Amino acid sequence: MRGENFVDIPLMHDIYDSSSRTTDTREALMEPDNLLVIGVGGLGCNWARGAHTRVSTESDLLLVDADINSFLGASHAHCMHLDPSGTERGSAALPSLAGHRTVEGLEDVESVIEASELVIILTGLGGGTGTGSSVELAKAAKRSGSLVVVVAGLPFAEQTFRTRMAMDALPVLESVSDVCIRVSLERLAWHARTRRMKWSEGSGWIEELVEGLVSTIGKLGKINLDMMDLKSVIRHEGRATLIVASGPVDDIGKIADEARRSPLIDISLDNARGCLIQVEGGPDMTLTHIASITEDFTQRFNEGCQVILGARVSDRLIGRLRIIAVVSGLD
Repeated sequence: MRGENFVDIPLMHDIYDSSSRTTDTREALMEPDNLLVIGVGGLGCNWARGAHTRVSTESDLLLVDADINSFLGASHAHCMHLDPSGTERGSAALPSLAGHRTVEGLEDVESVIEASELVIILTGLGGGTGTGSSVELAKAAKRSGSLVVVVAGLPFAEQTFRTRMAMDALPVLESVSDVCIRVSLERLAWHARTRRMKWSEGSGWIEELVEGLVSTIGKLGKINLDMMDLKSVIRHEGRATLIVASGPVDDIGKIADEARRSPLIDISLDNARGCLIQVEGGPDMTLTHIASITEDFTQRFNEGCQVILGARVSDRLIGRLRIIAVVSGLD
């Protein structure tokens, strides 16, 4: 947002964006049943249950696992049990078996997937169910015309067999999804300790990723972003990722720096060619805040980077700013 003069007033009425980069805004609001969160495998189901509590009014929930314990306490969810015999026979280290069972059971959840425009799949790779089922679910969602975002947990370094299985599956999963976000479980565990939370439950980061993406696409904002914006950004060749960062409204530089460091993946955002960014804040958020944090965050991107900007005011964020960004065209 270079060379623009903004009046430092709260965003109580209209808002606009002007940028030297390619910028676009749209007006749309998705229906709640157009957004679907899917948890696959034990870890993925844990993440999905926690994340969905933050977006329960804006999205639907589907849980997929061979272990029926993954469905406990989720009476509001659609459940796909991959052990129809009831013998509690899982699919550990057998992704092909999990994939086969998933294909056989797709008919039962087909209507839920087909109704969704955006499908967010949360899973841990390196086991049987997460590795095998997530690919088949992503394929089914793509066939129905949905935009597919996958959050894939990668095993700890000492888990050599699981790591090898995960890395074998990752290229396939990336090829059948629009955005595949790699999450290092080691980094997640480290952040869990500092937050005094359980890494197996996402340590707060997974919930923030999902909430950020759903609020960007599914909620009415001052500048509204929709599925066409997301599709436009992720079409750029190269990898894509999702960023969430927040902090005090008077420390914009720190928020942007946190976003650039992207705590759950090891990838540089420099020279990105596409970026959909939503800035969220309380009623005290101003046009200057939006301009400053957007410029700070995107300053190292490709000079011709396509930047699509949205903004939303929330009473829960008084005194704070949060940015949610989908960054694409990464090397």
